[in-house]
Amino acid sequence: MRNWRKSHPMTEEQKIKDRARSYAGTYMRRGKIKKKLGCQICEEPAQMHHPDYSRPLFIVWLCR
Repeated sequence: MRNWRKSHPMTEEQKIKDRARSYAGTYMRRGKIKKKLGCQICEEPAQMHHPDYSRPLFIVWLCR
């Protein structure tokens, strides 16, 4: 990935999104954020979603 990234740099928007996902993943691994099993709307298996990437720890749990 490092070699590929050298020839394919990220845009500023991609960097912001990547940073927010990284923060959230780190906090989840440390146990500061608990994974919810179901979507907030329909109770299907859920994934993290950032409605606002400038607030990386504000997460909603939604299905695909």
